[in-house]
Amino acid sequence: MNNIKLIVPALLISATTVHANDNKVNDYAIDRIEAFSKISNLVEFYHPSASVQATNWEAFTKYGAHYINQNPSQDFATLLKHLFSDIAPHVTFNDYLTEPERLSRNSEVSGWINFGYPSKRGHYSFNREVSTINYGELHTEPFLPQQQVYYTQLNGVYVRVPMLLEANTSAKEGVPYKAPDNVNIPDTLENPYYCFGAMSKVWGVMEHFGQYFHHVPVNWKAELKPLLKACLTQDGKKIGDALKYSLTKLQDNHVNLYSLDIPVHYQWPDVGFEMVEDKPVLIYKGAGIEGLEIGDELVAVDGQDIRELIEEKVPYSLSANITAQSDILSSQALLRENPTDVVTLDIKNKDNQLSSVQLTTDKLFYNIYYSAIDKYTHFDQPTYQVLDNNIHYLDLGKVTNDELPSLVEKLETASGIIVDLRNYPDDWFAWQNFLMAIHDGKIEGPEFNIRVSNHPNYEQRHVFNLDLSRQGTSKKLNKPMVVLSSRYSISRNEFVLAFFQNLDIPVVGEVTQGINGDMTQVYYGGGGQNRLVVSFTGAEARQADGSKLIGVGVQPDIVVSPTVEDIVNNHDTIKSTAKKYLETLIE
Repeated sequence: MNNIKLIVPALLISATTVHANDNKVNDYAIDRIEAFSKISNLVEFYHPSASVQATNWEAFTKYGAHYINQNPSQDFATLLKHLFSDIAPHVTFNDYLTEPERLSRNSEVSGWINFGYPSKRGHYSFNREVSTINYGELHTEPFLPQQQVYYTQLNGVYVRVPMLLEANTSAKEGVPYKAPDNVNIPDTLENPYYCFGAMSKVWGVMEHFGQYFHHVPVNWKAELKPLLKACLTQDGKKIGDALKYSLTKLQDNHVNLYSLDIPVHYQWPDVGFEMVEDKPVLIYKGAGIEGLEIGDELVAVDGQDIRELIEEKVPYSLSANITAQSDILSSQALLRENPTDVVTLDIKNKDNQLSSVQLTTDKLFYNIYYSAIDKYTHFDQPTYQVLDNNIHYLDLGKVTNDELPSLVEKLETASGIIVDLRNYPDDWFAWQNFLMAIHDGKIEGPEFNIRVSNHPNYEQRHVFNLDLSRQGTSKKLNKPMVVLSSRYSISRNEFVLAFFQNLDIPVVGEVTQGINGDMTQVYYGGGGQNRLVVSFTGAEARQADGSKLIGVGVQPDIVVSPTVEDIVNNHDTIKSTAKKYLETLIE
């Protein structure tokens, strides 16, 4: 008897759609669904049978949760056996008598190699695949599970999940899950069962592929139940808030969230604010904005104190603590739904006089966000400049690899060089070839690890270190040099800064965003590939010296930020400070 035939008697005989208000879910069922979700993740990510690989886990989790809720009087272990027996017959529940299959040294076994989480669209460095090896040679392949069976206890049930199976026998046993034909669960987060599956997948990917739990103090195992309970609200905004609240605890500045079912606003007035000298200061305004001056301080938004507003949003900001205030002020505090909406700003000018101004939110926030960043980092200045005392300036973030050779020729004549890395270096090859002109030996990068998910327990996973060093080719540019950083320097910025640091080149500027490591995504498709998308950091990057980067950021040798006066006068204080320091190195 197959899985579908077993499920049908427990369901309605005629085809029906399970609506959001059908079959109320109580705390008792939530406890069971939480355990079921965790077991589903274990089986999907670690049990190497062909049927597990072929199973549609989105369908399995939402229909499985529905089945559990419909059968509250049945023993939980019995429900689990019913759900998993066909797709994973070697996974057992409260079975204390049956022994795992016996493996000999010559047994060919299958196991998952979880080298990062590749997402549905794939990834150039992350990959999941089932691999085979002789059991006696298992120790030669640390990416594979080094333990045959994983044991755990969830909601009172003793669970046994084989992580290695006989490749030609047990790994081929079982059949993929097929959803019942007589029940339709709509693909929307406002349906609890679909939502349970989505929360299970997001939580499970972070639990089993997260890279920073040794650096971030979060009890992630406790986050699943609140996410499941949020599904009971049947409210996209509340579900989105619950997701943001949990994901913010990861302190990962790569984390982003998108869902068709979670309301999101994109409209923003034509002004940009930033924290300057610990005050929310106007740093950008469009040409048509009146009643505001650069350097004005934001006091309140629609009557709410701006600091109170920021504080309310921090736990849901998807930002690390070191950047949350700045991120909220620059990209969240003034978001509105419609381009015709009006926001009222209370402002304090340089003379401490208070006034109010009403602005229409007729711009897309990301356009204003980047306009403000460009203003703050002086992005529009020339890419290459010759300054006083034969100090040359180069914005390495803008340079293309095709432009680089002629620029290197010019830089060879410099007495000192300022390298600007305040903005993202788009050309992958330009920065590398620039480094190769500084040093003719090995140039070390940051420590970069992938915690390979060969075991459900985080501490027992194999940590693979990638050698990211480059080989320099000349010393054409081996002369006094400094490199600039900003609060917006993130990911590849921080990656490249580490190479400069390992060449003992001083960093001048601001503490950076504090996250590096290739991004990947959780896609929960349902009705479409992009129904729910969560981006996160799929590898662990550290500082140049091997210390913690996440939540800390690159620490400049000379820390300097613009003052309000600098903002008003459009003075590039980071660049000028770097020039003064470089002059001392030249002398």
